[in-house]
Amino acid sequence: MTKKKEKEVEVDPLKEEPEIIEKEKEKTPQDIIAELEFKIKELKNTMLKDRADLVNTQKRLEKERIIERKYAALGVSKALLTPIDHFELALKHEVDNEENKNIMQGFKIIKEQFSKALEEEGVSEIDALGEEYDPNFHQAIMTEKKEGTEPNKVIDVLQKGYMFKDRVIRPAIVKISE
Repeated sequence: MTKKKEKEVEVDPLKEEPEIIEKEKEKTPQDIIAELEFKIKELKNTMLKDRADLVNTQKRLEKERIIERKYAALGVSKALLTPIDHFELALKHEVDNEENKNIMQGFKIIKEQFSKALEEEGVSEIDALGEEYDPNFHQAIMTEKKEGTEPNKVIDVLQKGYMFKDRVIRPAIVKISE
């Protein structure tokens, strides 16, 4: 059994200050039971908090893994946008001889394959022409007064914009009406 210390003050008539003498008092079984029950409650509470923290951490890590997998191809997709733009610029040129026409046909096929592969990974073009200007999807670099067009409408797309699933990876660079 554990013993509880009880303090008793003994005054010596020769000394001015009282002297404290500690006596040990035995704990009753009820005291021991109460202490142990209190410790059990504390440990249960600590265990429940730790379990809740563990569950929350597992959920957070699972969400992070899902997001990581969802956007795994983002970097590659973004890097391929510039070559696709260059293919489109090359395809705009008119050629006059048969050999160059065949080369242009090859460029067109390659560009279509790139576009299809990106589309399968979740890349989509932002439709901007004729749409209301939205700074979340468009980057206006010019304005022009155009009769018969409502203000804040996209009247020209200078560079295509792209989305990757639900994220904008490149806003469309546009000219809008005043």
